[in-house]
This record gives sequence, structure tokens and C-alpha cells, in this order.
Amino acid sequence: MRVELTPMCLDTCWSKLRDGDAITRADRSLVMEAVCDEGIALQFASPELQSDREVVEAAVKQDPEALEYASETLRGDRDLVLSAVGRRGSLLEFVVASLRSDREVVLRAVKLDGLAVRFASPDLLHDKEVVLTAVAQDGDALEHVAREFRGDKDVMLAAVRLNGVMLQLASEELRGDADVVTAALKFDGLALQYASEAPRADAEVVRWAIRQNGEALQFASEDLRGDRQMVRDSINRTPRALRHALSGLKEDDELLEFSRDVRCRIQQEGR
Repeated sequence: MRVELTPMCLDTCWSKLRDGDAITRADRSLVMEAVCDEGIALQFASPELQSDREVVEAAVKQDPEALEYASETLRGDRDLVLSAVGRRGSLLEFVVASLRSDREVVLRAVKLDGLAVRFASPDLLHDKEVVLTAVAQDGDALEHVAREFRGDKDVMLAAVRLNGVMLQLASEELRGDADVVTAALKFDGLALQYASEAPRADAEVVRWAIRQNGEALQFASEDLRGDRQMVRDSINRTPRALRHALSGLKEDDELLEFSRDVRCRIQQEGR
């Protein structure tokens, strides 16, 4: 039966390992007590105990981050690794190279942390299921996968839905695709700046942008920046968007007054 440790005992176990000599750090009983309550105490254990599967399993069970301090042999233990990355995807960083090529291990990691894909083997950066799983968890993962996916509509849609700015990495064709651009704008209206010319001249697409951020008007085509209703809609979302209007609308009395009214409304609502 495992003895429950008091806070004082926990502090003592941790301190003894941290400050102890080689003999203390090789005390299996002391190390086991410590890692059962604070997994990362494994960092203070002797190399022999960092290679002890039972000790490491106990540490990782308590805190998956303890995997970082396990021996290389155990960081190559597939079952142990699957358990750890299944709770903290970023731990893929500490896994041995052979398991970074293991599709199941990598998929489990990126499902929890898309950015963990940067630790995957190069061949898996060309695997669409791995890539799609990663970017669907974190759009920024797109920066770390094979460039070929910047022209893949499924992958780009998944990425821009979580980070509209990723539109800047899309292929020229997809930066002109209404579905991809609109998905990006729903997340970040200012992503309109990365769209190609056609979407920036499409009133429906631009409306999606200004609904999210009125300042997106600055990236619309000149015709739309001179469209009274488009400018008014932009102001209604962000009063200062008036500065991006063209065709004399910047000095339009009615729009200036409307901008002041919206600003007052926003200030009142914010109280």
C-alpha cells in the first residue's frame, strides 16, 4: 500500500533529490515517492533510475512532462511515448527519431498540439492526414509542413479557420478562392490584405471582412472604398474606417456625423 505523503514530506523528497549526492539520487524508494507526487522530480534521479521503467512510468503518469528526463531508451519505448504524447502533444520533441517517424505517435501528438508537427520526421510532413490533423488543431502549424499543402484547399481551409493570417501562405490560386478567403475573413477581417485582386473587388467577400473589422476597408478595391454603403457599413463596425474611404467620402458630412454617432454608441455600450 502506498503511503500518502504530507506537504512537508513532499518538500523533503524533492529537496533531498535536488540537493542530494549520487547515493541519494540513486535511492529508488526516495525517487519513487517523489515522482509519484511530482513527476518532474525525475530530473533529479540518477541515470540508472531514469532508465528504470517502473520509476519512469510512475513519473509520466503523474506528469507527462517527466518524459523529457527519461533515458533515451525509454524515450524510445512506444507504449510509454504514446501515453505521454496522448496527454501532452509537445512532448514529441523529446521522443527518439525512430518514433518521430511513427505515424500513430505523431497523429496522437498533433491531435492535441498542432505545432508538435514541427518535431515530426520530414516524411510525415508530406502526409495529408497528419498535416490536416495538425492545422485543424492549430492553424499556425501550416508554417511547419510541406509547402505543397499551401495549394491544398482542404488544408488551407482548416488553417485559415483558426488563423486568418495564414492566408498569406496560400498559393496564388487559393488566395483568389472565395471559400478560402471568406473563411479567413470570418476569423480576421484584416486578412483581406493577403487576398488576390478578385476577392478584394467582390462586394460580398469584402462585407465578410468589414463585419469582422471595419478597418479591412483599406484593403478593398478602389471602387468599393468609394461605395457609400460599403463605407457606411465599415464605419458602423469601426468608426475610424472612414479614413480609408475614397471618392470624397472622407469629407462627406453625413458620414462624418454617422462616424461620430457610432463612436458615441460604442463608448456608451462599453460603460
